[in-house]
Amino acid sequence: MGQRLDAAARISARTVRAAARGPIATQLRENIAFLRRVAGAAFTEAVSTPRGSGGPHEAPPHPGLERQPAAEFRPGDDEHCTCRSPSWCGATKGDVLHDLMTHGMRLDRQQAEAIWDEAQGARAD
Repeated sequence: MGQRLDAAARISARTVRAAARGPIATQLRENIAFLRRVAGAAFTEAVSTPRGSGGPHEAPPHPGLERQPAAEFRPGDDEHCTCRSPSWCGATKGDVLHDLMTHGMRLDRQQAEAIWDEAQGARAD
């Protein structure tokens, strides 16, 4: 019985070595190496990027103001509010327009943009 197990182990070892030299094993090793590089780069990026620097929505907006849904984003909606607080309040043009169009006054986009532009112009003066 022991001799049979030893013979089976030798045959299995030869089969594994032969399979490890084949094209499928080579492709598998390349795929694993690629995935390790991608995972390492993703980890490095996650560690090196400070929390909250995710683009237009860095800081939370004014209390009571909801974020603009990503599906409604248009070019220029990432413009920051020009309020005079010590640091940026977190509101963007898109957040304010979304609030005016859905929760606040339920205006159309042109009216909401006119209010945004008027408020930003008043702060600049």
